[in-house]
Amino acid sequence: MIRIRSEEVIADLRSAAWLESELHPELDRHRRHEMADICEEDNIERVWRVLGIAASQVRLSLQKILCPQKPFSPENDLEQPESWEFNFKFPLQKSTLSFIKEKIHEYFVALVMSERCAVIISKAAGTWKERADASLAALNTLATTWHPPRSHVRRPLWPL
Repeated sequence: MIRIRSEEVIADLRSAAWLESELHPELDRHRRHEMADICEEDNIERVWRVLGIAASQVRLSLQKILCPQKPFSPENDLEQPESWEFNFKFPLQKSTLSFIKEKIHEYFVALVMSERCAVIISKAAGTWKERADASLAALNTLATTWHPPRSHVRRPLWPL
């Protein structure tokens, strides 16, 4: 099982947004301030919506190796989960789990940043979109090429 904690994603978004606002001093102060305040009170709703979309896209990409989830009821599209959990049908190696977790986390951050930059700093949106696409492509590749473990090789207890 992989658990992506929302507070870690939000912290990375705050850091990335602040850095992006500092990398563009040619922008007026208001736009830079808007970029840096991505996770503040009036802006966080859009972040949660994009994160919900990102989690659904990850589940679709990994559906071959994930356990089926109970159907989602769209009662609240601003759901703010403490974490997103991804349970797998088979046991995976620790390195594979670590890779998947890093790619999912990177995809969440990059997708939200590309969405925000598309509105505020359009020339930076392409870079974030490429990062999001690369992370999702890595997850797609893993899900399509990965095969479940075969049964154990059994040796006879005596010579034949």
